[in-house]
Amino acid sequence: MKDTFRKACYTYLKFLGGRLHLLKNSQTGKTEVFMSNKNHASWGLVYKNTHLEFVSSTSGATK
Repeated sequence: MKDTFRKACYTYLKFLGGRLHLLKNSQTGKTEVFMSNKNHASWGLVYKNTHLEFVSSTSGATK
């Protein structure tokens, strides 16, 4: 299942390079890394006509 940013309560922070994107979960306050991976099988987000798949949570502040 793919959710929109609004439905999943995510905010886009920045592009990290190499298909990686940094997002913030506004419900938990955590920053998380997602990878663009069109048509992957697991849960993910839809962003600008591609699918983002969860990779990992991050700790600490971002610039």
